[in-house]
Amino acid sequence: MVMSNPAHTQKGGGSQSAHLAAAGVALLVCLVYLPVLGNGFVNWDDGVYVNRDPLAKALPAAFTTFHASGNWHPLATLSHAVDHAVFGLWAPGHHLTSLVVHALNAGLVVLLCCAILGVRALSRREIIAAGIAAGLLWGLHPLRVECVAWVSERKELLCTLFYLLGLLGYLRHARGTSISRWYLATLACFALALLSKPMAVSFPLVLLVLDAYPLARLRRPRLRRLLAEKLPFVLLAMAAALVTLHAQQAAGAMRALADLPLRTRLSVAIQAPVAYLGKTLWPSELRALYSYPMLSDLSSWWEARQALASRLLALVLLVMLCWALKRRRRPLVVGLLSYLVMLLPVLGIVQVGPQAMAERYTYLPGIALAILAGAAVGFVWERAAVSSRFWLPTLAAIFALLTASLSWLSIKQIAVWHDSESLWSQVLACEPGNVEAHNSRADYYYQRGNLGQALADYTAALASPPPVSPTHADKRRAAILNDRAVTLVQLGRLDDAVADESESIRLRPDRGDYFANRARMFERMGRTDNANSDWQRARTLHASEGSTSPP
Repeated sequence: MVMSNPAHTQKGGGSQSAHLAAAGVALLVCLVYLPVLGNGFVNWDDGVYVNRDPLAKALPAAFTTFHASGNWHPLATLSHAVDHAVFGLWAPGHHLTSLVVHALNAGLVVLLCCAILGVRALSRREIIAAGIAAGLLWGLHPLRVECVAWVSERKELLCTLFYLLGLLGYLRHARGTSISRWYLATLACFALALLSKPMAVSFPLVLLVLDAYPLARLRRPRLRRLLAEKLPFVLLAMAAALVTLHAQQAAGAMRALADLPLRTRLSVAIQAPVAYLGKTLWPSELRALYSYPMLSDLSSWWEARQALASRLLALVLLVMLCWALKRRRRPLVVGLLSYLVMLLPVLGIVQVGPQAMAERYTYLPGIALAILAGAAVGFVWERAAVSSRFWLPTLAAIFALLTASLSWLSIKQIAVWHDSESLWSQVLACEPGNVEAHNSRADYYYQRGNLGQALADYTAALASPPPVSPTHADKRRAAILNDRAVTLVQLGRLDDAVADESESIRLRPDRGDYFANRARMFERMGRTDNANSDWQRARTLHASEGSTSPP
């Protein structure tokens, strides 16, 4: 008879210990992020996402209609509807829901790390240490703030929640030899993740990565069965991708190649993984919006070649490192590969929105890096415990200092999201001349009645061309000119307002609302003939759009 070593386990470091560690990490993350309850809504999609319809009306509409932003995420829509039914427009209530989901996700990261490392013959102490480190490094990192502090990003939080539950279910299923209830639970969680946000389409590929390591299931005799096992996941991912493409095309959210050239997209897609790694290791100059580089012509392409070349070299070296260590350092390879796979849907080859990159895109891929870092911490912790007890307090102090630093940075970043003014001011501090930031801050000032500050920001937004094609730039310029014209009317500067509105009409002669705005200005000036002409043009355009409401 051989006695088993009580320091080892086959169930992720001991189920009770892992769950206690997960609960502790979730509680600490929740405490650090409590300041988010003092934040309000921001004028970046929050007015669109926070559902104001009665719950009975929102329930069927969530599944049958596309979102105005060009997305289909019914679970996230329902979540906002429930929040509105409970809290109304009380912002702290909406933030509380996001905070609770993020804390749950941090606890699930602990459990996932313990479950993955529990497949290998590691001590319970090493597994638990790794799980705690992974949960804290991921949950407290300032890159997570955008998803928690921005109410509209509930979709990312829910998607990650079900993604993590699905991975945990799959690891349980992998212990068996046939289709089990855990397999069905994994499939259900994947479907829920897709209904929260289509970024979850990477899930089948991550399952294959786990099959390779640490599960070691990719053996020739059972390879066909393993691939067949993934077929329902692939079909769900394809269906979600098709629905998302249709929704984005219907809403006009997808940017055409003429608007954003392929070489620009490839440049950003190459640089983004390295840039996100850099932000993870050194989280500085964090902001809500990262503008696209001006790469639309040859001269500007050459101006950006050095940054592109350096990041391309870093990406190539990263891939070469993974290949060189594929046998000797499999955990490192698997962690980096999972990170890249999870990033694939948001690298920008199919571009939606004005951003070149976004901190919210690291929420899910960052889990792979955190588990990799957690495993390293667990390894060092175990070796220190075995060799000398002297090193344990030192390592604990170093890690405490690291988590305290991350917590402090996260609290500072939460303050950035306090309101629209602080949000867009931070973007402009990091990226002066950002057109969208100036325009959004101007909208905020206008709504608050600060017309002078609004006018200054609209003027600053018009001073720099947006980094897009000339056609799209004309559309943005026309919209900003229209907003500045309305502001000038409030300031009593009617001649300047008419000049701005006339320019916006020249750029967008298909916009009936611009003609209607100028007609109102002419009426204030007593120019009745000009006003009647514009009203007639506005009604004609309105009728051609099929609208029944007056312009």
